[in-house]
Amino acid sequence: MNTAAATGGLLLGVCIAFNAHALETHKHEQSTTDRLPLKLESQNVTTAAPGKAERWVDSSHRFATDRTTTLTRWVDSFFGDVDGDAEIAESRLRLRLTTYWDEPLGRETRVSVGGKLNLPRLADRVDLVFRGDDPNELVPGAEDDPSQSQVGLQILLDQNAAGNHRTDFTVGFSGANPKPGMKYRYKTLWGSNISFRFSQRAQYDFDDGAFATTKLDIDYALSKRSLIRSQNRLLYSEKSDGAEWSSNIGFVRQWAVENGFERAAYFHAGVKGHTEPDSYRENYQLGLRLRAQAIREFLFFELEPTLNQRKNAPNLHRETTWAVEARVEFLLFD
Repeated sequence: MNTAAATGGLLLGVCIAFNAHALETHKHEQSTTDRLPLKLESQNVTTAAPGKAERWVDSSHRFATDRTTTLTRWVDSFFGDVDGDAEIAESRLRLRLTTYWDEPLGRETRVSVGGKLNLPRLADRVDLVFRGDDPNELVPGAEDDPSQSQVGLQILLDQNAAGNHRTDFTVGFSGANPKPGMKYRYKTLWGSNISFRFSQRAQYDFDDGAFATTKLDIDYALSKRSLIRSQNRLLYSEKSDGAEWSSNIGFVRQWAVENGFERAAYFHAGVKGHTEPDSYRENYQLGLRLRAQAIREFLFFELEPTLNQRKNAPNLHRETTWAVEARVEFLLFD
């Protein structure tokens, strides 16, 4: 009993002594820490914590930015954007067969070629460009843009390393005389989800004078498969009193890819009109453009029904009409 009590007392004394030593050490360390400058302590906290947060923010921003850029490029490439095809490094040609049916106008079939061919024997900066029939990119139907020729040469004058700024000298061959011109394009990102593109094109026709087209496109990426696109266009000429304009907004959605073939849908709404001599809105339009890659990688099929409210002259009544376009496209070079 005495032995047990002595052993218990000894253990209790060791525990008390150990705790006392630990408490004394803790107080000494705390007093040493308290004597450190407060400014240095706060600096250590602020530099350690935000470092991790900043890396997370930068990583998230890069991911969103890359997603926006990739999606914008994919939409331009998949739908056959004329300006996008003209600025890529490699040759790309699209042969398109289009059948167009309009309720009051009837049916029309046309064949067009769009894209560009590199001319390395002349220079690395010279390309042979085919405009095709879709100068308004995702929204066809504005084939009468006189500031662009169906066939011409494109000579790259200047482009910065990042590719944001680009300037080209152009020579069109549609008609009896060559049509010299200039084209400038600027693109950038606003934040992580918005892509902005501005282009200015001018061309001189020795018979009809000068023409110019201003375009402003804005993409807002909703996800890695969908975006909202706004397209705005202003066309004016030396001989006209006013300008022709158009504005469209649409939703692009990439469908599930099957067997490596891509599909997409584009629902759009737009309006176009004139400013002078009589300012009026010529047409309101709702449309759905369906495009699918099928059978072969170079083969694309399209169907686009549109509902239009047209007014062919300021003093005429507006008419509601339907139109449908069906297209088959062969990608010749890519």
